[in-house]
Amino acid sequence: MRDVSFLALAALSAMLGLAGNVDAEDAPPAIVTLGDSYINSYGVLAATETFAARLKSGLTAAGHPVTIFEVGYRDTSERGLAWLAESKDGLGLQANPANHVVIIQLGQNDCARIDLKDTQANLDQILSILAQKRVPVLVVGTAAYDYCSSRLGADYAELFSKMFSELATKHGDLLYADFKTGVTGHPELLQADKDHPNAAGDAIIARNMLPMVEALLAQVQPR
Repeated sequence: MRDVSFLALAALSAMLGLAGNVDAEDAPPAIVTLGDSYINSYGVLAATETFAARLKSGLTAAGHPVTIFEVGYRDTSERGLAWLAESKDGLGLQANPANHVVIIQLGQNDCARIDLKDTQANLDQILSILAQKRVPVLVVGTAAYDYCSSRLGADYAELFSKMFSELATKHGDLLYADFKTGVTGHPELLQADKDHPNAAGDAIIARNMLPMVEALLAQVQPR
């Protein structure tokens, strides 16, 4: 996990500003990635080959310097909500929302634990909190696992997919419909578990998502 403390970061930024007379408005936007093992690049061992590293590299090359904060693996929407609403770092983000955007990729692991209505309620609350703080958000959907439909009904996969677009529309957020776009159906881009993208897969995902992240950064709330 690559956890970051927003409170510690804020304190460090203040110290640097006092020491070097750095204008806070010159700080690059900060992208917070809140999600599960997909966006946290489970199984990709080289730090330079993760989704976040590839995305940062692509944005830099396109003229968008950013800082990316990976808050670490949150296996369910419930834990993602708890991070934002209860943790020191989540509360720090709420207290200092300016110059931040959030990419949210949560929910795929929920079907083994909670009902779809509860997944939707958790994500709705996350998006509501961020909307109140005027933090631009990119909602990233995923495809439901096959076993979810077997366990919860044939219509689960369709309802699950629609949930992301409905929530993004409700809150006026950007939507990237499926994290694994460009990778699904290509076994050479997946790890041995036939689920998580490998380094080459993460590179393709980051490249495909880049234009949407650029649109997200265009909405950043300046300090």
